[in-house]
Amino acid sequence: MVRQRKAHKEQSFFGCVLPRWLVEIALGLQVAIVLLLLALSICFTVTFKRASPQLGSITEQVDYHFGAPSIAFLLGSILLCGLIVVLAVVVSKLPKRWALIALLAYVMLMQIIWLTSLNLVSYTYQDSRSLMDAADILLKGDLGQFSESYCARGATQAECVGRSIPSAYSYFSYYPFQSGPMLWYLIVFALFGTDNILAFQIVSAVSITALVAILWRLGSLLGLDERGHGAFVVLVSMCVPLLMFSAFVYPNAVGFFIAICGAWVIAEGLRLQKVWLSALTIVVGFLICGIGTIFKTTYQIVVLAVLVAVVFAVWNSRRIWQLPVSVVSALVMYASSKLPTVWLQARTGENFGKGLPMLSWIALGLGSPDTRPPGWWSRFSLDAFYQTGNNYALQTQISKDFIRERVMGFMESPKEGLRFFLGKLASEWSEPSFMTSLYSEIGDSARHFSGLGSFLLIGRGSEILLRYENVFQTVVYFLALVGLIGLIHSMMREKAIGDHASQIYARVLVCASFIGGFLCYLFWEAKGIYTLPFFILLLPVAAYGIQSLICFGNTIRGRFS
Repeated sequence: MVRQRKAHKEQSFFGCVLPRWLVEIALGLQVAIVLLLLALSICFTVTFKRASPQLGSITEQVDYHFGAPSIAFLLGSILLCGLIVVLAVVVSKLPKRWALIALLAYVMLMQIIWLTSLNLVSYTYQDSRSLMDAADILLKGDLGQFSESYCARGATQAECVGRSIPSAYSYFSYYPFQSGPMLWYLIVFALFGTDNILAFQIVSAVSITALVAILWRLGSLLGLDERGHGAFVVLVSMCVPLLMFSAFVYPNAVGFFIAICGAWVIAEGLRLQKVWLSALTIVVGFLICGIGTIFKTTYQIVVLAVLVAVVFAVWNSRRIWQLPVSVVSALVMYASSKLPTVWLQARTGENFGKGLPMLSWIALGLGSPDTRPPGWWSRFSLDAFYQTGNNYALQTQISKDFIRERVMGFMESPKEGLRFFLGKLASEWSEPSFMTSLYSEIGDSARHFSGLGSFLLIGRGSEILLRYENVFQTVVYFLALVGLIGLIHSMMREKAIGDHASQIYARVLVCASFIGGFLCYLFWEAKGIYTLPFFILLLPVAAYGIQSLICFGNTIRGRFS
């Protein structure tokens, strides 16, 4: 009898207490991260410099506006936070289905209005141009332009002299993994016409709208009630960077939507009772995640978070067989992510090699470019590529030596290290638009950016928009902080991570994805547009924060009534 009690206590500890402690520690880490981002958002506002007052002249050089927040900023934050709470209560009175439908219609409509106001007919972002060039070559069947000799470095042919992007062979020699994103351009241009920028953006807008629907569902699993969903509707409606994200002519939005869609399918698969159906759904979910990582490889962060979430869900449900199914599916997904490069090499008859070593991006992330913020892109890795004659081992050694040198420098001068990482984090997380305004104007507009586009990018509305986005960003960090504290309090009160496996999975997924994204771009090559998807992941958590504030307010009111 004594042995049975002891065994039951051990099982209770390892089965319930230990996993809850681990998740609470992870949420505590996320609290610390969001608190840091909140402090950066209050103390810093990062803006991009312009070479001239005209549209299209914006650069990636930044100004750091550092100092104590103004009275106007503090009042604006308090008023916006209060407005969101009031609107959340109002929206919560609507039927949930109609609130969701109205939200999706609004999100799609706002994106269409923005994209048509821009009406871009060309795009000048270098990576986008290189990928569009490769897709055009494949659609036209002119595979000779993929040869190593075509427009090689130093070429003097007329079509090569004025070329401002590398040849297709050179580009994929640097970045063979970009074969996956190139496929998305190939698909869109095959369906809607070569270099159809607006079609590409509208497809991205559809993906973002669908992403909102999935986040709504994940919010439900997270623990949002009617008031929480009302808050989610308000937050998404007010999130300008999300509504402008589709202007970026790159597969970031599409890849993130597909990866999160796969994660949601896995959540649904975990709760299915029939073994074969649950296993099949999990496999399909990982397959969908794999497609997302093909279009944007860094979203493997989400897949790793999915695996962590599955471990905790299985730990709770005791359906151990779901874990090997998930691991095997993830390994197959990872192997399949190489297929686009294999296909492109077979299609063109070229061998692009290994490309730049992975350590190159960490070296970039620890570098200090002359014309960009700390940790942003520089020619470091490309210079190493040419200096070594594309010798992978030598490039790796150069990156290792540089990383070691930077780490030793930070250890010898902690103040310099602190200054570096504060500058890098501020440029990623404290730029109010997350670069969506910048990427909305780097192209040629059929309307010459007249009307709404000009008004919000360089006109009178640009300063108003910047101030609003700055306040909104701070409010989201604050509400997400409240939401995380509310989640931890809920777990401690209920002595459980969640009510069922899918809820446990969703809570761990959102937490692990955000922490993974933050840590990745703490050391990886930086850009605000890269961190935007993880900021969007905070919206359901911020909605939970509003829900917690409303519940707390009701409790206080009940005590004094």
